[in-house]
Formats: sequence, C-alpha cells, structure tokens
Amino acid sequence: MRVLWFVDKPMPAVTQRQARPPINHAGWQYQLEAALRHVPDLTLGVASLSSRGYAPYEPFASDGTTYYGIPGDGNSSAFKRVARRWQRVIGGSDSLDCAHQIMSAFRPDLVHVHGTESRFSLLAGHSQVPVVISIQGVLSVIELMDRRGVDTSLLLSISPGLFIRGTGAILDYEALKKSASQERLVVRQCRHFIGRTRFDADVISVLNPGAHYYHCDEPLRPEFRASVWNQDRCEPLTIYCTMGGYARKGLGTLLRATALLRDGPVPGVRLRFAGLALDGSEGGRAAAREIRRLGLSQCVTSLGALDPDGLARELLRASVFALPTHIDNGSNSLSEAMSVGVPCVASAAGGIPTTARDEVEALLVQDGDPYALAGAILRLLKDKEMASRLSQQARRVALARHDPERIRKTVVDIYQSVLNHEAVWHATER
Repeated sequence: MRVLWFVDKPMPAVTQRQARPPINHAGWQYQLEAALRHVPDLTLGVASLSSRGYAPYEPFASDGTTYYGIPGDGNSSAFKRVARRWQRVIGGSDSLDCAHQIMSAFRPDLVHVHGTESRFSLLAGHSQVPVVISIQGVLSVIELMDRRGVDTSLLLSISPGLFIRGTGAILDYEALKKSASQERLVVRQCRHFIGRTRFDADVISVLNPGAHYYHCDEPLRPEFRASVWNQDRCEPLTIYCTMGGYARKGLGTLLRATALLRDGPVPGVRLRFAGLALDGSEGGRAAAREIRRLGLSQCVTSLGALDPDGLARELLRASVFALPTHIDNGSNSLSEAMSVGVPCVASAAGGIPTTARDEVEALLVQDGDPYALAGAILRLLKDKEMASRLSQQARRVALARHDPERIRKTVVDIYQSVLNHEAVWHATER
C-alpha cells in the first residue's frame, strides 16, 4: 500500500536537511509518521508546504519515507506575501497543480490530507485516488465561536499596521469565514474522515451524512509519556497553561480567574503560560494589556515558545493545568497534561468532554466564565485527595489512548477500510 500525506508544515527530516529549527506544530504528525515508518507493505510519502527560509529541494528519501516540497509564499518578496494574505480574504484559490504532479510521481493508492482547513483538502473533489482527511479543527464551528474571547484589551490592541500588511484579528476572521465555507464544500465532497472526538464525528454526520467516519487518536511526543507529575514536588499554588492565542483560547478568561483567586482565597497564586509572547502580535499585546489592567504583573509569567522538554518541565512544576479554550475539537495540550498526570481544569467546549470526563479525569467548566474556572482551580488547590485521584486516572486513560502501537494498527486498518469502501463504491457506480 502506497500512502501519500499532505501536511502544512515541514517534517523533522526536512528541517534537519535544511538545517532549520524543528517545528513543534508537526509534533504529533511526526510521531504518527515514525509509528508507520516500518509497517510491512506500507510505503509512505509526505508532501509539505515550504515555510519561509526553506530553499527549494528535490524529492528525497529518508528512513523509508519520501519527502516532497511544495512551494509556499514564504520565500517570495514582501509585496507578494502581503498580496497573498489579502488574496485569502478577497478571493482566489490555491493551485493544486503541484499536488497532482507529486501524486503522479509517487503513484499513491491512497491520499491522506491532514486538516479540513488545508488547501490540499480540495483534492477530495479533484482526485481519482481515494482521499481520507484527518480533522484537526472544525472551522465551521470555530467561525461561530471565534469571537467569544474578544474583549476590550484585544480591541484596544488591534494594529492598523498589521491590517495594511494583510493580517491581524480583523482580516484573520474574514479569512476564517472564507476557509470555513471551503471546509463545508470539502466535507460534502469527501467520503472518508478520521477524527478523535464525538464532537467532530457529529459535525461530519450533519454536513455529510453519507461519509465514513473513523475514530483514531493521535500519538504524543515521548517527553510527555516519560514525565510523571508528583504532588510533593510541584510548586504550590502554580497554574500552568499552554496558550497558542489570546481570544479563541480564552486567555482573558484565565487571567480574570487568576485575579479572582489572587484577590480572594489564594493571594499567593501564580500563573505561567507558554506559547503566546507578550509582544509582536495583537493577542500578545492584548494579554500584556489585560495583565496590567488586572494588576497581575507580579504573579503572571509569559514563557514564550518552549520545546517539548520545556513544556514537560512546566507541567511537572505546576499544581494545576488549565485549558480555558472557547472551542477545541480535541486538545493536544490537554492530552499532554493528562499524560504527565497534572490535575486539569478545562472548558467543556467542543470535543473536550470526549478527551476528559468531568470529575473523572478533569474538572470541566463553562467556557468564558472566570468564576467557574477560578472555583474549579481552587478545588484542586485545596483538595489534595481529589487532585491525586484525577491525576492518576487522567494519566492512565491518556497513556492507553495515545499508545503509539495501538494507533499504528488503527491507522493501517483505516487505510485498508478506505480502500475497501472505495472498491465497493466504484463497483456500485459502474
């Protein structure tokens, strides 16, 4: 079986060949690639967009996988990059010519596109080869929920300069609406989807009742499986969060919950968050503004981007992991925290209730509610027995769910099922 992946980020073999820093966004994809690498009778190819700073490269093979580069706009002139950003809002479609050329060269039996939001998901309606799409985010729901985290601090941080350059909160939302519309078209055209939660299964069943949905979890990076949280070694009263953005991920809610704790029952509370830096982006500036407004400068630490080892160290250090997101079809950061065993509090949003059950593996609260979030965090800070029980159960569930051997078998079975369904479908069509 020859399987060709389409992904939006270069894989580690490409970053190493180009002497570029590793891209953590592809962490779980790399773990899945590694799990499939030595499956008998499976040959894997991976095509990815070339990010800024990557030189064009010819296809190459490494450890049994063939890698293909697809030109992006990262190495084009500044003017062309701005034009490209505006094009995603006002119209225009990405050419699939390069993707078809790669398919002709690799000759796959099956194409696996990672993400309904990917430009390559359009292959579902333009390919004679069977296509299966992994669901990474459900844009049609994100479009509805995206503004729940917009607050005064974010509105005051909107940058005219970023707007002129074709990005920022306003244009990003317009581009999101366009991408969500494309996603709905893709879901109607594609017959096969891989997902992780009841949430994304339900969305697919509504948008395309005839589609085949396959459940498969994602492997996590080994740093999290190897780290084990210890209640006696963590820092007391310390909340930790991995935060990729401000509004959608609910950072404002978490900051307000921290202020409620600091001004009330937990004066010594500390919040540490990784991912979002407090400069450069509108979200970063909004976070800095909200921290100042709430007087949290002495008890909030922004860690910026961290590698997997750094993320694992922060999880071990924390008393509680918090995920205040307004929408997530399935959160890898929550799964990583559960694997380490940190007691978790999360919003009951999207697919989170599939990832962790309330009062079994985590405490779940309504998104956007700083009082409920602060209250749940307080329960875990005060109730050591509950924290220990949730910790042990979460780690047990997460290690089983994200076992790479089990996931490898599941993915191979899915690939074979897609091919079998397609063979029956084509026979019926004739």
